Amino acid sequence: MKNFFNYVIPAVTGMLVASLYIIIDGIFVGRGVGSNALAAVNIAFPPTLIATALTLIISVGGSTLVAMNLGYGKKQEAINKFNESILLLIIAAIALFIVGVFFSKPITYALGSPDYLIDDVYNYIRFCFLFSIPLVLSQGLNCFLRNDGAPKLAMCAMIAGSLTNILLDYIFIFIFKWGIIGAAIATGLGELVSMMIAIIYFLRGKGVLRFKRCKLSLQAIKDITIIGFPSFLTECTIAVVTMSFNIVILKRIGGSGAATYSIINYTITVVTMIILGIAQGMQPLLSFHYAAKDKKKVKYYYSLALNTALIAAFVNFFIVFLFGKYIISFFTSNNELISITYSAFKLFSLGTFFTAINIIKSSYFQCIKMSKVSTVICLFRGFMATQISLFILPRIIGNNGIWLSNLGGELLVFLVVQMFFIRRKPV
Repeated sequence: MKNFFNYVIPAVTGMLVASLYIIIDGIFVGRGVGSNALAAVNIAFPPTLIATALTLIISVGGSTLVAMNLGYGKKQEAINKFNESILLLIIAAIALFIVGVFFSKPITYALGSPDYLIDDVYNYIRFCFLFSIPLVLSQGLNCFLRNDGAPKLAMCAMIAGSLTNILLDYIFIFIFKWGIIGAAIATGLGELVSMMIAIIYFLRGKGVLRFKRCKLSLQAIKDITIIGFPSFLTECTIAVVTMSFNIVILKRIGGSGAATYSIINYTITVVTMIILGIAQGMQPLLSFHYAAKDKKKVKYYYSLALNTALIAAFVNFFIVFLFGKYIISFFTSNNELISITYSAFKLFSLGTFFTAINIIKSSYFQCIKMSKVSTVICLFRGFMATQISLFILPRIIGNNGIWLSNLGGELLVFLVVQMFFIRRKPV
């Protein structure tokens, strides 16, 4: 158990701090710029999530192969996989930068932004994508820090980036009055700090992994992306689900509903990031012991991760129920918006219990190279289940059905996994 928490606690702490800076970012935007800016950030959220997804397909796939090769005792092959992954990350970062320079405006219109939010959505997307290189490399290198036996440094890198973001958010929004552009620039500079900490570690060569020249083959790309694809889908599903909610909310409720959903998204990020941190923390352990053919340890760490994630979901709901209004009041002083958001937040949070189960199960299959099962779960979770709930529930019970669609979608995924993958028990 001690070994499990040695990996999970730094991963969760890093993700928790990252989620807190996202929340503080939202508070600064809501208080310093206004509720329209909050809605704009939420509409602009999917493209940034897809950028993160592109990072994860490479970093999670590559780090899983690194951990397995270390489990097999193939140190040099692990170093090769590390460097192939870094080269892929650099290529992805350059591609995203080009997208940010040339395609931010078409993306803004494709997201269905209302006319009065077009400029804010466009500016946020454009400036976020201009920092594509630090965004991709900071998150990508962080995965490899954990797999190189440096989970605490990975945590420190995330904390340093988050604190930088918070400080610059205050300076750029409240002192320089840069508005939503200031929030985007602060995020980019925070990622730059995290990236530099990781780069310095690998340049010093204190661990097993180190930078070296390598050639990138099609086989290497295939190996990395097949394993990492479920992580890519996990992030894409968040983007697709967010877009689906935005479309229904803007149609049925309007801008005030978008502001409500934005606040919920900011605050629900905490428990989601904690669950993802638990999944990331268990990955090196499961992949290593699976490669070492230690079935007992694989089953033990999987069960521990699942139970820990469920506890996190329970604590989250308890906090939302008791302190939800107080938390929401940090984002806005509008009493009507606070009351509406609190009611919606309680309904939305019911889904976190099944979110925890679904994320850990999907990550488990990915860690033991059963990527196809994990991919199916992610596809159904992001591209069908929630959309089915959003189509049905609001028509039956009205606007409350929108907020209950998180529970409906996650429950549907859980039931399908139990029906079709019940025999795919831990090894």
